[in-house]
Amino acid sequence: MLFEYAVEPQAIGSSWQNFRYLIEKFGFDRGRLISRFPKKWEREVIEAAQKSGMGDVRLKSVVSRLQKAKLEALIASGRSYDPEVGDWLQNALLQHALNPFHAIIASANGGADNFVLAADEIHDAHPLFASPVNWEVQRVGSSLASAMAPLLQTARQVLLVDKYFKFDDPRYKETLREALLTISAGGQGCFECEVHIAEYDRGPPITHIEQNVGRWLRGVIPNGMSLKIFCWKEKQGGEDFHARYLLTDRGGLNVEAGFSADGAHQRVQLTLLDFALARTKSGALTRGSAVYDLVQPVLEIGSDGTVHRI
Repeated sequence: MLFEYAVEPQAIGSSWQNFRYLIEKFGFDRGRLISRFPKKWEREVIEAAQKSGMGDVRLKSVVSRLQKAKLEALIASGRSYDPEVGDWLQNALLQHALNPFHAIIASANGGADNFVLAADEIHDAHPLFASPVNWEVQRVGSSLASAMAPLLQTARQVLLVDKYFKFDDPRYKETLREALLTISAGGQGCFECEVHIAEYDRGPPITHIEQNVGRWLRGVIPNGMSLKIFCWKEKQGGEDFHARYLLTDRGGLNVEAGFSADGAHQRVQLTLLDFALARTKSGALTRGSAVYDLVQPVLEIGSDGTVHRI
């Protein structure tokens, strides 16, 4: 699952040992995300590292790893931070009461709150730090979108990959609508929203989709957004196009049974993808792919139902 943690800059930056241990525990592929709390969280970590007396080589490594974490582990907090309230932990406790983190990681837990973890006591088996890489959710559009939300709301490119995605089927449209609404509500500025399908026996040709998809998706795409549709063909003797994925520039998920919302009586298994694997899968779905053959045309559908070849 994908859990959001508030991590005190002083706690992670106070020593090379703390920083190296903790920063490696977070990432979209690990199920643990660091809330950018306050907004200049990275700068405060660097300042804490500088005050700790780290040497230049390790300071450079801190900066480098924080740059990597911006893409792979950090998310916007959306919470206010007011120095007049008190120190970092007091601010975190106030915001936790209003909009809970999964847990708070601090230098110490002076108040003995059960949701505050002292940095030097963290281990993978702790109930608040354990993070399964696979889990199940109901096959309902809102449940799927909620499970995918941390990726949907922070990514700048989103790919729904499902060979059998049916744009005229209410079950698929339900999930697509909820996913696009989740992206829109996140306000992070997703520039590319795409669905990737593949040819299969008795499946509709892309030209048939082109003629009808504007009508099928009317009311599904939020105002101001558009959706691109790519169709692929497996190469003779090449890799199959079967697994279903959510792929983004922040990471990805394997969506075992696909994106159809078949009802709350069924469940679908989600599995976090290694970041490098998510990138490899995304790279196979770009124009000029050496893995699959692109079937023309590529379509872009606007919120008003207009369809363009791109």
